[in-house]
Amino acid sequence: MLRTLKYTRYLGRLGWRVTVVTLDRDAYPVVDAKLEEQIPADVRVIRTRFVDVKKHLSIRGIYPSCLAIPDRWIGWWPWAVAAGRRVIRDQPVDLVYSTSPHATAHLIGYSLSRRAGKPWVVDFRDPWYEQPPEPGTPWLTHRAARRLERLVVRRADRVVASTMRLRDTLAARYPGEPPAKFVAIPNGYDEEDFSGVDGPSTPSSDQLLIVHAGSINANFRDPRPVFEAARRAVETGLVDPARVRFRFLGGGPFGESQEMQRAIQRAGFTARVDFLPRVSYEAALAELGRAGILLLLQASRDTVDLVPAKLFEYLRAGRPVLAVVPEGATAEVLRETGGGWAVDPADGVGLCDALGAAYRAWAGGRLESMTADRAVLGKFSRERLAAELATLFDAIAGPEG
Repeated sequence: MLRTLKYTRYLGRLGWRVTVVTLDRDAYPVVDAKLEEQIPADVRVIRTRFVDVKKHLSIRGIYPSCLAIPDRWIGWWPWAVAAGRRVIRDQPVDLVYSTSPHATAHLIGYSLSRRAGKPWVVDFRDPWYEQPPEPGTPWLTHRAARRLERLVVRRADRVVASTMRLRDTLAARYPGEPPAKFVAIPNGYDEEDFSGVDGPSTPSSDQLLIVHAGSINANFRDPRPVFEAARRAVETGLVDPARVRFRFLGGGPFGESQEMQRAIQRAGFTARVDFLPRVSYEAALAELGRAGILLLLQASRDTVDLVPAKLFEYLRAGRPVLAVVPEGATAEVLRETGGGWAVDPADGVGLCDALGAAYRAWAGGRLESMTADRAVLGKFSRERLAAELATLFDAIAGPEG
């Protein structure tokens, strides 16, 4: 959501008139009114009806997988295409842009680009499908995903990926397409968002506050390895538990689960962990600035080519990041920016050592010297990244005024 919002925030300043076709608000379980205020007045937003297969066509939460190809939002296709065709008829466009997930957006983009006879740019924030498929993926869904992705990539004029690794994966998957067709434009942070947030405060001298923003779960955002490493760090004298506090913003129900509570109790941090409800984006940025260390969890092996968008906001908040991630794109960004530690979630000793190093840096007043290099971080500003996208648009279409 932020990737597209920020593009709309800056593309108008770069000579592009933007119309967004999206779903009615009731498609979303959570909305953020403050973020909606960032939509520029000159950006036209068209919201349409939809059918959510999971919600509207299931019986007791179960529905045939053949009804959700390429995903549960295929029921949005007819209304989105109809709305897009009206735009093309009334306000001729120079280019069609679609972004996924969800992949249905690309099928809509394909239909509209053919109708308009204009160039088409597709944006992959995540992979369309995994190879081999994730356990439990119906064979028909996986087969359809492969065929539909091939159609989309071949018909698109440019394919944009959110990391260089994902770009390279897509280019290798389609060797018959020219390499120049595949472009990487990473996620980033918006400097204007931070202008409305109080500047980062000095970390507390009473306790080391470790903050995680966003949902947690048992599959790939699991903080239990961190608590186990913290237990080991306490036992070896690297950390004083009375001077450490963990805070999770919008973690969701897993934070209240028995498994999580047992892990916290075993680590000896029962009174030192806070699970707070979801807050607005603006409030979350303010919380990041109050932390001593920012925690990032990304344990799934199928995400090694991806970088969570919040990493860049973590880095811009001016706090060191402890990323519990396999070796991959996220670890590369941390090394490039010098913004913290990247430790494999299976490396308990390494995670214990990283916590000990963070604690010593905090106790010694050296955390400020361990934050991301602002000169390097600048390449990830949303304004700069939107300019890259506008340059790509100009090269294949060029605005007519």
